[in-house]
Amino acid sequence: MAHWFPVADSFAVMQWDSLLVAATARALGRELRAGRTRALHLDRGAGRVALFLRGRTVVFALHPASTGLAVIDEATPPAGAVPLAGIVREVSAPADERAILVEITRLRGRTRRTRLVLELSPGRWNAILTEGPDDRIRSVLRPRRSGERKLLPGAVYELPRPSKRRGAGRPMALASWRELFQDVEPRQRVATLVRNVAYTSRMNARAFLGDGDEAGWERWRRWRDLKDLDPRLLSSGQGLQPYPYPLPGMEGSARETLLAALTDGSEALARASLVPSEVMSALEKRIGAAEGRLVRLQEQLARLEDPVKMRGIGDLLLARMKLIPRGAARVSLEDFDGGTIRVSLDPTLAPHENAARYYARAARVDRAAATLPGEIEDADARLAAWYAVSEEVAEGSMDAGELERRLGLPAPGPRSRKAPARLPYHRFRSSAGTAIRVGRGAKSNHELTFHHSDPDDIWLHARHASGAHVILRWRGEGSPAPRDLEEAAILAAVNSKGRTSATVPVDWTRRKYVRKPRGAPPGTVTLEREKTVFVSPDAEVAKRLRVDPERR
Repeated sequence: MAHWFPVADSFAVMQWDSLLVAATARALGRELRAGRTRALHLDRGAGRVALFLRGRTVVFALHPASTGLAVIDEATPPAGAVPLAGIVREVSAPADERAILVEITRLRGRTRRTRLVLELSPGRWNAILTEGPDDRIRSVLRPRRSGERKLLPGAVYELPRPSKRRGAGRPMALASWRELFQDVEPRQRVATLVRNVAYTSRMNARAFLGDGDEAGWERWRRWRDLKDLDPRLLSSGQGLQPYPYPLPGMEGSARETLLAALTDGSEALARASLVPSEVMSALEKRIGAAEGRLVRLQEQLARLEDPVKMRGIGDLLLARMKLIPRGAARVSLEDFDGGTIRVSLDPTLAPHENAARYYARAARVDRAAATLPGEIEDADARLAAWYAVSEEVAEGSMDAGELERRLGLPAPGPRSRKAPARLPYHRFRSSAGTAIRVGRGAKSNHELTFHHSDPDDIWLHARHASGAHVILRWRGEGSPAPRDLEEAAILAAVNSKGRTSATVPVDWTRRKYVRKPRGAPPGTVTLEREKTVFVSPDAEVAKRLRVDPERR
């Protein structure tokens, strides 16, 4: 009965091409430049990297089963993170390469120049932390030798060989573009383009080949220079794919920024990745132990002997004492109904002592029959609680420090003693067990809606009344369960200025249809495709659904 942790699969096989890498580096540069770094955590077991800054955390998933990037709110570095007090000076990407360079100047120490390198080529995902003017490797996610390159602590880091495709250094001319495809068969045009032209890939090739040579060249020039970005979260046959532009044959929805596209749908994975793999392993062991105990108790209950039969054998031994030879290990006796029963005995004991043993066995069975159901119920509840913990870790509502406390692991070192920042929402669960989040205030409403929810979650708010944003965690298709929706709407009504009304209209829609107007104060949003449900505010329902903060 192995239990696997639920994880978001939005970026299970996300593709990085050099155009996406270049756009991501520019977006990260604008987001992080002059930001104060705190620590870096390389989780080799999970293949994930977290760069902790003041006010935000950047998480990179660099594993064959989960690749992606998310910028989330500030988090507490776990035990084992590398201290990295510094300032981000620049984020860049080498021309036509799948690598991101984060330049950091340390605030203390003799070696001030530090660089975090993220290599994003398929099968060679890696993260390298270098120091000094010669870029000597201090830490590496996956130590390895790759040809002449040594990605090992203490070695001098060298970037992969630069791209030799046309247009990497300076743009191709239209004449060169046309010449490239001269006499090329239609079925070979994609391969020719990807092999020879910078910033192209099999993912974006159709965008440059479908409208004629000149139109394709003009689009390539514009995209190469990252002009007129139109960030999208696209849907491919392998999952969600963020990209700086719409791509032919891939449906999707627009995002305000590329970082929003990268983060949407992957926040839960990113938050789960902040928990070190050894702590997740401890949780998995705890769940396995709870499962094992539940199975053992259930088997014990199923194997219990019949206490009435045990007492009957004791009575029979006392009634037939004179017929039992001393030292016998087994004896056949006539029972009280005229039949024959074969009884096992301890040959070292007298008949009356064997009878006492059967009475004692019957008493033990009675006690077990009385206590085992309660123990099974408790074991089942403990297992359900650990399952709930794993779900909270996966959805990002429990951080590493809280999980370590719940597991009873040794307290981390002095750097991790600071309590994690308070979540911007109160936590509830519907009667069916679905997670519901209720914002704490205007600023917290903004954080909840745009940084602590997924695009397909259900967003609710009391109509024409100030109050809390409410998120009903929902990953299914279509509308949520009516009772879940009603209870989430009641929470929106109770946490609004309409709480004293007999009936409150509550608007709801998918979170991806909620937008913040440019320049509007935090908490102000506009909606699309909204529907309305009418509910009666009921504080008792809110009290019943509230998750005890001490239980997290």
